[in-house]
Amino acid sequence: MKKLSLRSGLLATTTICGAALSTMAGGALVATVATMLPTVAQAQDFTSGSLTGMVKSEAGAPAAGATVTIVGQSNGYTTTTTTAEDGTFRISQIPTGSYNVEITTASGAKASETVLVTLGSISSYDFIAGGEDASATTVVVKGKARRNIDFNRTTTGQVIDVQTMATKIPLGRDLNALADIVPGISINDSFGTPPIGQPAISGSSPAENVYYIDGMNVTNFRNFLGGSTVPFDFYDQVEVKTGGYSAEYGRSTGGAFIATSRSGSNTFHGGLSYYYSPASLASDGALAAKDLNAIDDNGDPNPLRTRQTAEDSAESSIWLSGPIWKDHIFAFGFYNQRDLGFAYSDTDTKPGVAQYSPSYQKDPFYGGKLTFQLNPQHRLDFTYINDDQTRYDHNYNRDTGVDGLVYAKSGGLTRIVKYTGKFTDWFTLSAMYGSSTFNQTTSSVLDSDPAVYLGGNIVRGNPVLLVDSGRDNRKNYRLDADFYFDLMGRHHLRVGGDEEKLNAQSLSQYSGGTYYRYYDIPADPGTISCGGYADTTSCVRVRQIFGGGSFDVVNDALYIEDDWAITDRLNLNLGLRQDSFDNRNAAGESFVKTDNLISPRLGLSYDLFGDKATKLTASYGRYYLPIAANSNIRMAGGETFTEKYYTWTSRDADTLVPVLGTWLNPDPADYVLEDGVVPDASTLVSHNLEPQYEDEYILGYETRLNNGWKLGAHYMYRKLANVLEDTDLTEANKNPCTVLGISEDDCGTFGSSNYVLVNPGKDIVITLGDSFGGGWAGKTVTIKAADNGLPQAKRIYEALEFDFERPDDGKWYLGGSLVLSKSEGNIEGGVKSDNGQTDTGLTQDFDQVGWTDGSYGLLPNHHGISAKAYGLYHWNDKLDFGFNAAILSPRHYGCIGYYPKDDGRADSSTLTAWYCNGVLTPRGDSFKGDWITKMDVSIGYTQPVALGTIRYGVDIFNLFNSQGANVMGEFGEISGSGTPNLNYKQPTSYQTPRYVRFSIRYGF
Repeated sequence: MKKLSLRSGLLATTTICGAALSTMAGGALVATVATMLPTVAQAQDFTSGSLTGMVKSEAGAPAAGATVTIVGQSNGYTTTTTTAEDGTFRISQIPTGSYNVEITTASGAKASETVLVTLGSISSYDFIAGGEDASATTVVVKGKARRNIDFNRTTTGQVIDVQTMATKIPLGRDLNALADIVPGISINDSFGTPPIGQPAISGSSPAENVYYIDGMNVTNFRNFLGGSTVPFDFYDQVEVKTGGYSAEYGRSTGGAFIATSRSGSNTFHGGLSYYYSPASLASDGALAAKDLNAIDDNGDPNPLRTRQTAEDSAESSIWLSGPIWKDHIFAFGFYNQRDLGFAYSDTDTKPGVAQYSPSYQKDPFYGGKLTFQLNPQHRLDFTYINDDQTRYDHNYNRDTGVDGLVYAKSGGLTRIVKYTGKFTDWFTLSAMYGSSTFNQTTSSVLDSDPAVYLGGNIVRGNPVLLVDSGRDNRKNYRLDADFYFDLMGRHHLRVGGDEEKLNAQSLSQYSGGTYYRYYDIPADPGTISCGGYADTTSCVRVRQIFGGGSFDVVNDALYIEDDWAITDRLNLNLGLRQDSFDNRNAAGESFVKTDNLISPRLGLSYDLFGDKATKLTASYGRYYLPIAANSNIRMAGGETFTEKYYTWTSRDADTLVPVLGTWLNPDPADYVLEDGVVPDASTLVSHNLEPQYEDEYILGYETRLNNGWKLGAHYMYRKLANVLEDTDLTEANKNPCTVLGISEDDCGTFGSSNYVLVNPGKDIVITLGDSFGGGWAGKTVTIKAADNGLPQAKRIYEALEFDFERPDDGKWYLGGSLVLSKSEGNIEGGVKSDNGQTDTGLTQDFDQVGWTDGSYGLLPNHHGISAKAYGLYHWNDKLDFGFNAAILSPRHYGCIGYYPKDDGRADSSTLTAWYCNGVLTPRGDSFKGDWITKMDVSIGYTQPVALGTIRYGVDIFNLFNSQGANVMGEFGEISGSGTPNLNYKQPTSYQTPRYVRFSIRYGF
């Protein structure tokens, strides 16, 4: 879009009823082997897993009637069950973590094992108890349990035991660093802050992922980029789903991050940690182009470059867990103090640093969890997280001596209550309520000064232009029920639903109320086309914007899925999900409302040899993405927005505010982009609008060898079937009023300044507003897709994925993947890496028909080759060495310039078309960026002490200081068609340079 973006009672009742119903109903792999496990289950909870197994003798005879007791090592959970006639047992919906398993057969034979229950999956083991037959009474030593592949599962991705993995390999201390080791994920450096950007999953954009913590959705619902920040030391397990997920998961066309937090147990545990990255041991990044077209006050070239530099960074944590009431109440609490920093340093032709821009975050995180184990069948969890934070972005200007300090506020409070109850062996129920707040405010010490853009930089006013004040509020309700029964096989039937009530509050305006943008005048020819209105020797654009309001979004979902074991070797998962999205305008009226969105989910797995070691899988799924609240704020908020072009005669020496000359676009139709009135929703949105959805197909193979190695291969095909975008109806193949038979005198303004929310490539059904005369106002009309001319949105992703893991046997550990993929289309997704636009659902991709010419090609998140490897070597029981390496093939670029034709299909004054020098330059077809390589290494030393252990660590990130350009200049023109842009094909960002991190961790 051309316009600038603006920035409990039920649970208590359930618990009481659960306890009453329960009374009526009947009153050799160690944990470190599976620090990262493949997720290739369906029908499992957001916060728990299931343990299944078979108990048999050394000779393989089933042990019927054996007693199986599990005791959680870190979560306080314990329960007992009995094996069936075939020696099998199942314990469902239990907290994740390591468990001690004690088995006693009917004859008294015993076995003792340690197993790991992973998030969202069925952890299946074979146990040995007894000698040649199950009647022997020998005591079997630990280590004979064999972990099987989860045959209920067709999901791709990985489950990461966070605290264990963090001691194995060098990792950044955030969720995105964890994601970077998962197959099918690349990090998009056009978004986010150093040292790492935002994850793009399986060909999707970074704005299509969903984030959960302890069962609650914490995704940023304004633009879907990331979610609430959870402190690294608070994570227990994180499941990263890259595809194939079941019907209970939705609101994503990318991937899903399902995380659980740490809990207390019957044993007291605690710890301290300190991490420090000194700037003195960090390397500076390579010089990147910021504005090579910049000129000084004399009109001489003054190219501006920037580089990433280091600041000292440190963080410390303290945590404690244990019983408040043994066997019944457990607590976990943490406090994380941070002093983090990074910086950019700008240089030009003058001595010294033109602008130094360090950023700091110093606010602490804190929170915890209380677990009430009412009895072995009923559990209540309370989670509390405070991630309220302010990032201080300094902007020290050499010429003025002014620090344009910006306060970027984010985070808030998250509170979650989760109940899980097992009423019988065949029925469990869970309920969740959560609430969260998230600050969306950006302000500066210079907010009262008008914003001025000159010589490639914002040189006056708030450096981020807009003064944003905002706050997001979320309430989430969820209910899930699980039923287990036998009918032509074994069934796990899961039904449930949830509702999200979201509210976004926003108020925005330019710094000082006005934004002045000066245009450089090239020496040849000495004039510039000012906004396309006139050629002049001086040009300034003057923008003013005032907007905001309170906007509600309500998302509902229902689902049903059956995990059906037809035989011991064949498993079928049948799921159906129904979503509804309701986005409302500033007046509280439905702006976009879509109901009964049906998503089938099908999964098939087959035990190839009947030994529970090798499986074939196939899955199909449809996934819908909600409509970002950004769409409400941008299009339905009563925004006032004007854009005027002037010549100027002089400017104030201090403020740089110009003395304006001739007003070049005095017609309100040219300069009034929004008039401040909350528009009628029926005039803004095509009446046949559907939200974004995607279809996905996966074939898979997975095997676990006798020596423990796990090997996997998957083929994935994803096709984006629909997107929601805004478009200017007047910049089209045919004039809409002409094709509708509306006279020129009666033709008014469509939607909001002619912009309407549509599904590109479909007919547009819209109600005409009051600006239309001749009786047309209030009429609903249809503009044929062919008359409009927008192509259908397309994105196709294909990938071959190979992964491997060699479990940690106390000597060494290794994991990794190779992905060969192709991602092409005419839209990246919700955001636009080409220009850094984060207006999810309202990018420039389909704003005007002419801008879609040449738009089909290799997309920004296409990387044909992605190879990853990580591992650990134990020198002895105290000293170990780790590494984390990756290779990523280059991003492909086109040439973005001005639309060169005068045919009414696009505006020629906006830099966003796939034309350069008047020639079509298709997306991804002009040049390539750099290969991105990294090698991170670590060394750790663990020292036992009287009470617990101390671990010392040194991590070196980007050991060889590789400086691949991860973003290149794609704009080939400037100041009009045919004028070359010196930034074109130049690196504008490099990967984070080498830095060192020291750590010390104490735990007991």
